[in-house]
Parts: sequence; structure tokens; C-alpha cells
Amino acid sequence: MSDFLRKIQLIKDITIQLPVSKIDFIQKFRNNVDQSDLSYVPFEVFQSSTNEYKGSISNNEFELKKRKKLFDTNYSFAKVTGRISENNNVLNINAEINGFKKRMIFILGIMIIFYSIFIMGAFLSADNNPIPLFVIPFILIHMFFMLGVPYFIIRRSVKRMVYDLERDLHYWVTKN
Repeated sequence: MSDFLRKIQLIKDITIQLPVSKIDFIQKFRNNVDQSDLSYVPFEVFQSSTNEYKGSISNNEFELKKRKKLFDTNYSFAKVTGRISENNNVLNINAEINGFKKRMIFILGIMIIFYSIFIMGAFLSADNNPIPLFVIPFILIHMFFMLGVPYFIIRRSVKRMVYDLERDLHYWVTKN
């Protein structure tokens, strides 16, 4: 499943190298990321914080995601999990950016079953009451939008997180 998600770009692996020690990076991470277990918070947009990310870090691993903001149109669905290691005063960060949540499988399954039943019902009822010819293309176009638009939004969220994460990590290291 994860190979398929990587192929359709809903999961992306990145490697970032930073000229900083592991201890300094962990300190900068804790200063710029609000401590959170990344669970669902109902009114997260109303919480005030100057940090853009929420997440947690241990000695070798971290996870983070963007904080939701009021009137934000960036659709930050992507979650980052990563491992950090230090070699010769260079910090290596291997991160996986995942925009697909497992609960989406249930929703996608229901949508595919719904559209399959509707299209099959339209063909099977053609003997009793013929349906107009514009109904099937309309349903196919509707299905494309209902399945395609969320895909492109999530894919853009993953691409955006790659860009923002690389930019912000370099900024954290270079600022005092």
C-alpha cells in the first residue's frame, strides 16, 4: 500500500543535511515546535502560538505537522515522521511526509461502492425506464471530482510540506 501511495505522490521520502550538531538541533526543534502528541484537537484554530508546527522529538526520532490556523487555505494534511543521525558535525534527517490517513480507505470504499451501485442500477433499469443519456457522463464527471479533487489537495499538501520543512529547518539552523 505504501509503495502505491509513494507512486501517486501521497507519501514522499526526503533527506536533509544540516551543518549543526544533534543536541543543538533538538534544542532548536523544541523552541520552534509546540509539544503535542498530534491527536485531534477540536478547536485547534483558536489556540494561540507563535510556532507554525506542533509535534514531538526524542533522541533519534521526531514527528510533526503544521498547526491549523483560522482562515488558512493551505490544507495542511501532511504529517512528517523522521529519524536524525549525526556524522562528522553534519546532521542527517531522513523524513517521510505522509498525506494519506488510514481512515480515508473507509471513505473511499464507501464512495466507490456508491458510484458502482448507481452506475450499475442505471444500466439495469434501462429496460423498465430508460434513463437519459446525459446521466451516465454526469455521474462519471461527478465521480472524478469527488475522488480527484481530494487527491490533488492532499498531493499539494505533501509537496508544500516538503518545501516548507526544508526551508524552515535551514532557517532554524541559521538563525541565532
